[in-house]
Amino acid sequence: MEAVIFDMDGVLMDTEPLYFEAYRRVAESYGKPYTEDLHRRIMGVPEREGLPILMEVLKIEDSLENFRKRVHEEKKCVFSELLKENPGVREALEFVKSKGIKLALATSTPQREALERLKRLDLERYFDIMVFGDQVKNGKPDPEIYLLVLEGLNVAPEGVVVFEDSKSGVEAAKSAGIERIYGVVHSLNDGEALLEAGAVALVKPEEILNVLKEVL
Repeated sequence: MEAVIFDMDGVLMDTEPLYFEAYRRVAESYGKPYTEDLHRRIMGVPEREGLPILMEVLKIEDSLENFRKRVHEEKKCVFSELLKENPGVREALEFVKSKGIKLALATSTPQREALERLKRLDLERYFDIMVFGDQVKNGKPDPEIYLLVLEGLNVAPEGVVVFEDSKSGVEAAKSAGIERIYGVVHSLNDGEALLEAGAVALVKPEEILNVLKEVL
């Protein structure tokens, strides 16, 4: 293997419950319910595409600009209080670096938000290349973000391992020609959906290091 590519939210960081809480608070401020099933619909999708979906499904009568502003304010509050890295991921990153293997990040989160979180947890220093959701025209499940990462790393799809926690992320990596994709499971995603999308196996964040020891 020449490189390891990580998604960020739900893989490196325990963020999906934070997104869920922020979206739930905003939805309820409009008098609308927010469910885990609805959250799974937009998991891994760039926010510029996900928020219009939420507005349509929840029948929120407001401008997209106002809705986006309220979501961003609530996210800032929730993330400042509760952000933490997933167990075992730092050890996994250290292991990859100790092997001299390239590390990349492929996240749907916009660059400013992602770097703020990575720096807060002191994780950005591990990555050789990072591609963010606002640097691509087409978000996951389109393969564009993974194709950009592969190009930046100068490696073939056969030479990388990917860790993703969303159906759209697995589909994006698969469409880029990557086969060794591990689905990272947590309380808010659907492991079976990850397998159906093309993940070769399911792992918890704390199991990533053991997988890497086997495949690198």
